[in-house]
Amino acid sequence: MNISVRFLGIVFAYLLAGLAEAQGGCTNIVTRRDITSLSPQEWGRMSNVLNRMQADGWFEYYANIHNREFNNIHGNDNFFPWHRRFLRDFEEVGQRYDSNFAVPFWDEFHDSRNPARSAVLSSRLIGGNGFGSCVRDGLQAGWTMKFPNRHCLARSFDQGNQMQPWYSSEYIYSIMQRYNDMHGFREHIEYSLHSSVHLGMGGDMSTYWSANDFAFWLHHANLDRLWDQWQSWGHVTTMDGSNHNGNAMSLSSSLPHYGEPAGTTVHLGAGRMCFQYAGNSSSRNSSRVLSLVSQPSNNVVRETSAGLGALPERLRRKWFPLLAGRGLASVNGTRRVQSVSTSIGKPLPYPAPPTDMWVLMHGFDRRNVSRIMAEARQFVEEINGARYLSPY
Repeated sequence: MNISVRFLGIVFAYLLAGLAEAQGGCTNIVTRRDITSLSPQEWGRMSNVLNRMQADGWFEYYANIHNREFNNIHGNDNFFPWHRRFLRDFEEVGQRYDSNFAVPFWDEFHDSRNPARSAVLSSRLIGGNGFGSCVRDGLQAGWTMKFPNRHCLARSFDQGNQMQPWYSSEYIYSIMQRYNDMHGFREHIEYSLHSSVHLGMGGDMSTYWSANDFAFWLHHANLDRLWDQWQSWGHVTTMDGSNHNGNAMSLSSSLPHYGEPAGTTVHLGAGRMCFQYAGNSSSRNSSRVLSLVSQPSNNVVRETSAGLGALPERLRRKWFPLLAGRGLASVNGTRRVQSVSTSIGKPLPYPAPPTDMWVLMHGFDRRNVSRIMAEARQFVEEINGARYLSPY
């Protein structure tokens, strides 16, 4: 790979700026927002930065890193801290072009039932399905990706022009309530929502070099947002399980490629983690009520919260333990929905499990995948059986 003098100069300046930031506090905390909330002018500025990053070789650079470290950062508990560090790395480079650059997130819960119809995949934003696999509209239309070879950015939805449903906000919220350890939380998220979005999009997103697609950055910003919300429920410094070497994962574990302790990623607004998420509580003592980390649809949040609060107590104990023993009126302070059957919405869809090839590619434990997928199906069956209707 030929690396220009200009590119080397940018890298050197970036490293010096990053070192200075890491040694001190944050001087500029940016806010990561839902991509659909950006105005045309804001998206125009962001697109300009991303096009300049592509021209200077940064997408190739990050796709290469993700490819090289793939087996070290998936299927083990490096997953969340490593990808947070990776996202911040990308964001810091963007800030060399525009100091206010912040990676937006894709609120995938709003699109989980019919992802292919998402506004995120419109020509105004990142574009949709490929034609002959090549993306021909949106941000990356006409881009030539250079890793692992020269090719158009590819997308190929897993159902032709459609995608199978992704995992619902209700299921993810159940995971966030039921698991107080990083390993359990990570494993369930990685096998479910993480996998379904990558596989649904297909093309570059289903490869080792998925960071070629800006959808990768939007998706992982959303997963990181979920981790931030889970952290705010008393898990700020929770770090356990095992790393890529099979050793115990802890705050002092060294992150692959970066060589920095995992603990340097856990506090937003400190060290190099100079960002926050729009809609996520800044209080680490926030109430453990349903938020679905979904903004700005507060009415949807209230309706969903009330609907879950109206589930039979046995289902709340099993799937939503933080709602157990709490009457409908105490859930998010609303009495608007008096029974499950009067909720406005539709039954939860059944999401697809990861493919055998995906499981093999990531080195997942097949028994654990089967166990978690069976649990996800049981969740849908029991929640739908209680006549719950999702507003999403």
